[in-house]
Amino acid sequence: MIGDSAPADIRGALGVGARSVWVSAGRPWTEPDYRPSLTTPDTASAIRRVTSTRIDY
Repeated sequence: MIGDSAPADIRGALGVGARSVWVSAGRPWTEPDYRPSLTTPDTASAIRRVTSTRIDY
């Protein structure tokens, strides 16, 4: 799951056992109860990371 909403995208991915990429757009992560698998600054970076042949989560 790639998204920019902590509750909808990142917690949602966690709920179904999927890895997640949070598009931070310069914002700090503030949710204490869960974390994304990966954080990127923008959507293009997120797409490049998940479509690369080697994924470092």
